Amino acid sequence: MLQTGTSLATQITNLAVERLDRVRRKMEAEGQDLLVVASPENVLYTSGYESMGATINRRYSYAALVTLDDLLLVAPAADFAPAIDAGIRPEKVYTFGKFFFSGGTAASHNEVRHDTFEDGLLAALSGLKAERIAAEHTFLSKGALDALTTAGATVADATSWMLALRSRKLPLEVELLRYTTQITQRAIEAGIAGAAPGVTDKEVASIVASHMSLGGGLPRNVTVVGGLRSALADAMSTERPLAAGDLLRFDTGCSYYGYKSDMARTAVIGEPTRLQAERYAALLEGLQAAIDMMKPGVNARDVFEKSVTVVEAKGLRPYRRQHVGHAIGMAVYEAPVIMPESGDILQAGATFCLETPYYEPGWGGMMVEDTGLLTDDGFELFSTTDRSLRVVPA
Repeated sequence: MLQTGTSLATQITNLAVERLDRVRRKMEAEGQDLLVVASPENVLYTSGYESMGATINRRYSYAALVTLDDLLLVAPAADFAPAIDAGIRPEKVYTFGKFFFSGGTAASHNEVRHDTFEDGLLAALSGLKAERIAAEHTFLSKGALDALTTAGATVADATSWMLALRSRKLPLEVELLRYTTQITQRAIEAGIAGAAPGVTDKEVASIVASHMSLGGGLPRNVTVVGGLRSALADAMSTERPLAAGDLLRFDTGCSYYGYKSDMARTAVIGEPTRLQAERYAALLEGLQAAIDMMKPGVNARDVFEKSVTVVEAKGLRPYRRQHVGHAIGMAVYEAPVIMPESGDILQAGATFCLETPYYEPGWGGMMVEDTGLLTDDGFELFSTTDRSLRVVPA
């Protein structure tokens, strides 16, 4: 279980080492000389460095270069001192652009070293010998990929490679995801407790966000929408006051040391109508059917079909969904996704969000979503709070 203070910091440091060892073992087994990753999740996974700039801009220009015995970071100059603080040696950080850290320490940065990301990447590659390279194509510019092609004989796409590696979670990763879910469920409970007629969606959302922050999480998605706007997926909260009869939908999550949560609950202001209660009961039954089917060796599309079939059998038909869940980890959406087109076979050690949302503009929206770990025995839920249609006194 997670501990606090220095002990937790040590655990996080050890986890970074364990992740990098895992990457190198796979590289060695598959004959890869060099891995170049440039998404925020994969840079953090391999290097242990979480860039604030990259959390704001997913198209951030930076990359981690991993060999069997070395780790380099190419990043904007503003990342220099933070990367060193995260444990990367100064001589292994290749910076570009203009930003200065004053003084004469190892973390000082007093000159422009390279003009562009591609220039920094070429400098980093100049000291490496690699014939078989795997690189994250989607997050690298054409200039960067051209530089890698020049440096190595082949450049395979590392996107699926890394997703497959990250799919089975290490023990501490599981505990971080469990804790992130616990932060989120406490925040949703606080939001439900703070809801009342006359209170606005935005006021409830601020309660949710503040409680995630108080738990140590960085709020990421805070969808709190009431009334007819509850039918709007991933919508911003507004100043509209809640009123009796309104559905109030929560779909929220945060990040904790890079690991994400994604959880949903639905409340109603006052006693629910018969239709609200019946529809929600169908969604809840569909979610439970998915949970019950989650076992190693099961095809993801079979879980989808079972969940949708149960929702419709309980009276909510047609029930149209593109998926009823997805793997989660350093990204909210990881592979596999529980969708009808999937041929993925579920494996123990993966973590998933399972969900059964329903959005009907002009009527409202409701959903229930939970996170857990797929074990050899089935699906172990991280979330423990009441999944019923919650009633806010009117």
